[in-house]
Amino acid sequence: MSIQGHTLMSTVQRIIDAHGGLDALQALKITRPPYMALCIEKIGTGPRDLPLVSVAHYYQQNGDAMRNPDMTFEIGRTALGLPAWLPVSYRQDGLGIDQQAIFQDEQGRVMIRPRLIKDLAAFAKTWNRNLHEQGFDTTPQEDPP
Repeated sequence: MSIQGHTLMSTVQRIIDAHGGLDALQALKITRPPYMALCIEKIGTGPRDLPLVSVAHYYQQNGDAMRNPDMTFEIGRTALGLPAWLPVSYRQDGLGIDQQAIFQDEQGRVMIRPRLIKDLAAFAKTWNRNLHEQGFDTTPQEDPP
């Protein structure tokens, strides 16, 4: 099976690699003022039994942490062994958006929404470029999670 997406979140992949790789990842909070901190967290296993990673920005509203946005990705491998970032979900609390592109139904079957995956991948590509341009992958400042 060929898995695409090895460059989708290359900026975040460089950050993870600089902190010991996916196996060592627990939670990172990277700051680059004046931008919102970037939070990267390994949160378990995704619907296809691949490692699941959350990438998010947060802001505070009335004492609550608001995701702006939070995307989850399963991390697979390409035919060449490169990490492949596969969009699973997107959430933006301030707008009431919560989208699941890949999930398991009540019978445990993996359900896939191809059009939503395409849309999330397009957003992730732009977000990745913005994170790079904002300097998140160049000698990042790490805060305790």
